[in-house]
Amino acid sequence: MKRRTHQGASSPTISTCKETGETHLRHRAYQVGDDLYYRGKVLVSGQTED
Repeated sequence: MKRRTHQGASSPTISTCKETGETHLRHRAYQVGDDLYYRGKVLVSGQTED
């Protein structure tokens, strides 16, 4: 029998980005429109270059 099986998992922590105002899971990248953000900075821009 495993120990501590009676302890449930806690709910995930949700944060709000200061730059975009978007709510997201902490320590995860999140998408706003076509752009991918992490820690308030654009990781991948959704704009295509012609």
